[in-house]
Amino acid sequence: MANLKTFSGFPIQNLTSDPVPFAQAKTNNPYVGVWSSGGSLNTAREAATGAGTQTAAFMAGGRDSANPVALHEQYDGSSWSEAADLNTARRYLGNAGTTTAGLAMGSNVPASWSNVESWNGSAWTETAELNTGRGYMFRAGATGTAVIIAGGYTTTHLSVSESWNGSAWTEVNDLNTARGTASGGGTYTSAITGGGQAAPGYTTDSESWNGTSWTEVSEINNVRGYGGGDGSSNTNALIFGGNTPPPATSANTESWDGSSWTEVNDLATARGNGMGGAGTNTLALAFGGNSTAQTAVTEEWTFSGIPPTAPAEGYSDAIVGQMYYNSTSGQFKNIVAGTGTWASGTNTPGNRSLYAGIGTVTASLMVSGNTASGITADNTSYDGTSWTELNNVNLGRTSMSGFGTKAAAVITGGYDGTVPAPGAYKTNVEEWDGTNWTEVNNTPEIATETGSAGSQTAGLIFGGYSPLIPGYIANVKEYDGTNWTEVNNVNTARNRSMGYSIGTQTAALFSGGDSGSVTGATESWDGTSWTELNDMNTARFLSAGSGSQTSAVVAGGRQGANRYTNTELWDGSSWTEANDLATSRSYNVGAGTGDGSSANSSNQLYAAGVSGPSSTANTAATEEWNIPDFEIKSVTTS
Repeated sequence: MANLKTFSGFPIQNLTSDPVPFAQAKTNNPYVGVWSSGGSLNTAREAATGAGTQTAAFMAGGRDSANPVALHEQYDGSSWSEAADLNTARRYLGNAGTTTAGLAMGSNVPASWSNVESWNGSAWTETAELNTGRGYMFRAGATGTAVIIAGGYTTTHLSVSESWNGSAWTEVNDLNTARGTASGGGTYTSAITGGGQAAPGYTTDSESWNGTSWTEVSEINNVRGYGGGDGSSNTNALIFGGNTPPPATSANTESWDGSSWTEVNDLATARGNGMGGAGTNTLALAFGGNSTAQTAVTEEWTFSGIPPTAPAEGYSDAIVGQMYYNSTSGQFKNIVAGTGTWASGTNTPGNRSLYAGIGTVTASLMVSGNTASGITADNTSYDGTSWTELNNVNLGRTSMSGFGTKAAAVITGGYDGTVPAPGAYKTNVEEWDGTNWTEVNNTPEIATETGSAGSQTAGLIFGGYSPLIPGYIANVKEYDGTNWTEVNNVNTARNRSMGYSIGTQTAALFSGGDSGSVTGATESWDGTSWTELNDMNTARFLSAGSGSQTSAVVAGGRQGANRYTNTELWDGSSWTEANDLATSRSYNVGAGTGDGSSANSSNQLYAAGVSGPSSTANTAATEEWNIPDFEIKSVTTS
């Protein structure tokens, strides 16, 4: 019975049990992957970086056993081949771009601190020099014409950052912590860096770049410098290897998901002192560096997420799309992409609604809002298991907007109920630094129940209600960490949209609400204008949502006297109904990461809200949404 027939191209296997261990491991650690041997460099070396993809990478410069080199090699997914050398031999330089449009810049030698060379696929050409010469820099860039560099070292550790547009370098906002030898990856508009050397030694500091400024984020787990790194944005990256005190080399690997670093499987060969890295956090390369001496070893990182092109090592029976026969139960079963479910979390410490929800399922804030006894200023955090009271906001209110993270958040507007309208409607803005709330510049107009998206230094609020019109508004405002700027309006003026933060300042989603009648209208923001997209299946207002512009989850809400349990997933073009909440509710807010898709793990948190027929019938129920990588389903046969 080992090969009864094939299903979706897979032979049907005879198994004595379901492949649950693999499924469980995937659910517990969505970043799991493995390192395997790749083709070795032609010349062992250290003191260089790398760039490109897992199947099209390059390493230029570095140091062999004694001297700086100009050597340039390219990887095709299986082996390295020599290409045209740099014009200037150098070590501890930065590489960025691709095998056909690359960049090599700086070094640790004063004569070539500022030197930059551009690669066109056949030759290196000297081009515009850095404004601030350096070596040991962080660099990121998916092409050779759009690169960000930051930090580095000459005679002191540097914080200065520069952006390359293909012809000139421009100084941009500095790192918060001066450092050299940091790891990470991304693009010139979206990057993440972690670790490095900063006086007086190695650091675990991590910073995120949004195209305008650097923001301190969750630290890496292990102190390191001189490691390798790669990634495609400031929400996904991989760092690996490096030097650690006293000194020693490391094999440690960490994956970044946009909010925290997770330790994953180690390199086979510990190494540091300037190794190369290329690719993404799912398909990466680690090459060169120094183990006990300069090494030519290359390793390939393969993420074992779903849908895989091949199963994880040791689990050849766990491939999405495969059918098998469980001879113990006597059932045919199919491995399918996971579908989301809601599970009970720990109840909130008090029933609350109309609060601001910010963060992720394991690191969120519930800010202010309404209780049975009135408006509260309470600020409460969730760690995935329990709720903890933190320092209160300065102005207790309801119906405000919120965006950011558990460590760096913004709340804006709202209603405090102290005086008759419109005086009770507020323009107040407060910023959270992880410890305290500080009042900052007000919004330019009164608005409640607005939509929101973004971070503490790059936020967006849209739509809402103004008591001065009175009525629904279409206004949109951007926040840069200091000031508010009016930008293009939404197409449909409305309030009471999702209590959510879906997307970023340049890629947001706006769905549902009240425009005089309940609507399921959906619009997307590209940083300049709003585009109308497919409506939700269930028109609603006062629902909750979280995720990204292309992959989000929305649940709950109301229409008339009906409070919903309905959940819908957004895939970037349409809405699909999914498993319902256990507790119907509105006036609740979502906090979450990732996406709503069945192809990726997605975790969302929906807590409290109004569950009963009246606006004061609050609930403390917390529910957590999760989509496992895959599920095992019995198949009906005839």
